[in-house]
Amino acid sequence: MLRILWEVNCLEDLFSMALVNREAYQVFKENELQLMQATLWKVSPPAWELLQVSEPHWDRGLLASSRSAAASFYLRHYARNLYNLTRIKFLILDHCQTVLRPDTISELRDPYSRLDTVDAAIYRVWTFCQLFGCQKGREWDIDGQIRWLRGDTVGADLPSICNTSPDANDVNNVLFIPPEGFAQGNQGPLSQSQLRDMMEIWTAMAALLDFLRDETSRARSVGVFDNAPVTAGDIQQERLMLRTWLRFIITLGPIAVLELAPSGPYSDPETAFRRASSQGWTDWVPPTPGSHSSGFLTGAIQTLLETSTCPPEIEADTATATAAD
Repeated sequence: MLRILWEVNCLEDLFSMALVNREAYQVFKENELQLMQATLWKVSPPAWELLQVSEPHWDRGLLASSRSAAASFYLRHYARNLYNLTRIKFLILDHCQTVLRPDTISELRDPYSRLDTVDAAIYRVWTFCQLFGCQKGREWDIDGQIRWLRGDTVGADLPSICNTSPDANDVNNVLFIPPEGFAQGNQGPLSQSQLRDMMEIWTAMAALLDFLRDETSRARSVGVFDNAPVTAGDIQQERLMLRTWLRFIITLGPIAVLELAPSGPYSDPETAFRRASSQGWTDWVPPTPGSHSSGFLTGAIQTLLETSTCPPEIEADTATATAAD
């Protein structure tokens, strides 16, 4: 019976199969978490990796004492991710068509099209932000980011930074002690088409926050400029810094975008800044003058594409996404 359950290809069938008879249910409960993880891998490796790198180890700590609780927790977090994936797709379709390719729009409109490629792109952007985004201290680790994009699951050949890290438990250094599942969802190097899909989603996420680009007075009221090198009363400097802050917000991933723009451009700016403040996102460290202030994700993809044969249309997409950053 266990062998049969291992062969199931979707969670719905897994749960249905578990209810066939008492034996099936008992075998399912004894291996619940492992079966769910294996089945989710078949459904979507990128969705599987996001759970692996962003959540607690399901079979350790407090969850280790209860297999059922660990499995329930895993399923609940997957359902939450699926819900937020659906939300961001609706927003992108409704409000970002000017930055989407026609085939992407068709895919989002038609549930029977190759929608799984859009889902995979969103999950990959989400995972990238989870691993390298601001507040992780690795937003400019281009080498690590390229390793992930190339699908290099970290093993014995750890990068040189691992030999110089002063703290073996430094959680900011994902390549020193990489989270389980690191880059496995990519299943090898991402293709140019997959990189293009990620760039498109990234550009759309930026577009969803465009309604905040000139809200300098509201940004000032919640402290966005408190730590920034901005001259008091200089509106131009404030606008530039606000846009830098919005780039910082996007590096936090799709959840941050949904938090500030739940209705896309029709979201209330006052509420958006208030939510950002309550999340602690207005207490940020602006880039120092002369340092990189844009190019998160786009910089790594640009570097990767420049080292390989890149069709003109992909180069154009890269340039567009970089400009939107």
